[in-house]
Amino acid sequence: MSRQFAQDLAPAAVAAGTWTIVAPASTATFTVRDKLVSTVHGSLPITSGTVVTEAGGRVVRAIIELHVAGVATGNTHRDRDLRKPRFLDAAAHPTIIVEAGQTEPQDAGWTAEARLSARGASCPLTLEVTPTSVEGERVRVRVTGRLDRTGLGMRVPTFIVGRFIELDVDVLFERT
Repeated sequence: MSRQFAQDLAPAAVAAGTWTIVAPASTATFTVRDKLVSTVHGSLPITSGTVVTEAGGRVVRAIIELHVAGVATGNTHRDRDLRKPRFLDAAAHPTIIVEAGQTEPQDAGWTAEARLSARGASCPLTLEVTPTSVEGERVRVRVTGRLDRTGLGMRVPTFIVGRFIELDVDVLFERT
């Protein structure tokens, strides 16, 4: 993204109000090291979410929900394992929730301190949020972060599945 384009989409360009996720037009992907030698790419469906902004585009609070049973890595055996109790425990905890409070504006977006709740536990998460398009009542943002999965109590050794999960989310919001 060019610096001028990023400045044009600065947080102040986002109107105050409540914004709702357009789930079918949004994606949540992740990457994690697998067995010390390869990287696994996957996705989770976004089911819902809202963001509340104040004047100047600052986020007051945000919540996004993801559907655990929809985890997809391109390998049905791995996907089935990820839904089991030692990983995401989809039967007991079908939703992953990411909640953020007030954000701090940056040159071309925001930094948000958040909590990710999954499998009956939660852990802190720092997110970088960058608007990629602002068109009236619709805003598309890219959210990235690095999750330390040990905070969620997953007891899988790090030589089998890496400790850190890179998150990359492309979200479309509409003002409601």
